[in-house]
Amino acid sequence: MLNNFEVPAKIGSATVYNVTPVRGGDAYLFVFDDVTFLYDSGYGFSSKKLYENIVAVLGERNLDYVLLTHSHYDHALGSAYLSVAFPECRIVGFEYAARVMLKDGARATMTRLDEAARELKGFTEPYEYIDKLHIDIPVTDGQTLKLGSLTCEVISLPGHTRDSVSYYFPGERLMLGCETVGLYAKEGVVMPSFLVGYQMTLDSIDKCSAYDIDNYLVPHQGMLSGDEVRDFIANSRVSHEHSSKLIIDGFKKGKSIEELVDDFSEDFYHEFIRVVYPPAAYSENVHIQIPMILKENGLLE
Repeated sequence: MLNNFEVPAKIGSATVYNVTPVRGGDAYLFVFDDVTFLYDSGYGFSSKKLYENIVAVLGERNLDYVLLTHSHYDHALGSAYLSVAFPECRIVGFEYAARVMLKDGARATMTRLDEAARELKGFTEPYEYIDKLHIDIPVTDGQTLKLGSLTCEVISLPGHTRDSVSYYFPGERLMLGCETVGLYAKEGVVMPSFLVGYQMTLDSIDKCSAYDIDNYLVPHQGMLSGDEVRDFIANSRVSHEHSSKLIIDGFKKGKSIEELVDDFSEDFYHEFIRVVYPPAAYSENVHIQIPMILKENGLLE
């Protein structure tokens, strides 16, 4: 069962805290004896509140690293403020994300989406740190990182985005997941989150399944442990294959895109997903996913 760390939890030799300032811009703080790091950094508009939540845990201790899973605004924008608030903190992310985050067009899009989310979530203070957005340590697939005494392997898992990565800690048998593998929808069902490629997502799921994982952090949602991890990854592949069959079969029967969206939603848009994806964001994603599957199968130009 998903553990979203409403209270501190022990995972291996770490204490883990849910320091999320607002749902949808989720962030988790890992505290080891000799190193601290944050897994994703949430929205920009809530980054000051995120900083306060971190300080409430760490006190005078420094935040050493922020590990970003990809460059989407709801995962990455908070890191810019944290890099100012914690000058010694190092931001880690995939090398592709490092390039994306410096582009004017990407920054404009991230700012626009962050402003829309700010209004939806009821925050009022504008985000003024977009020019500070950067990655200090650009990483590549298979690269080994030393974070204090910890060893971490970077795993490129494209599919949700091209710059999606997970971080695997073999000593703890811990994987910090990314959205490419999907999100927990309900028992036995994983919500597909591919936005740049369906087949590449299946390949990434298979790649992830080869690792020896005892604890798996699902982005936005919390931790799975033991057999739950293996079930989640296996269910992810089954759910993705089901989504493809659902869309292809429906399209061949003459269903419109909107009818296919309804079918997709009936199977995947459950309570756990509604918390992460408000209706507008969910609809935008599904209207990307359905044509993508049809195109990859030669049914749509």
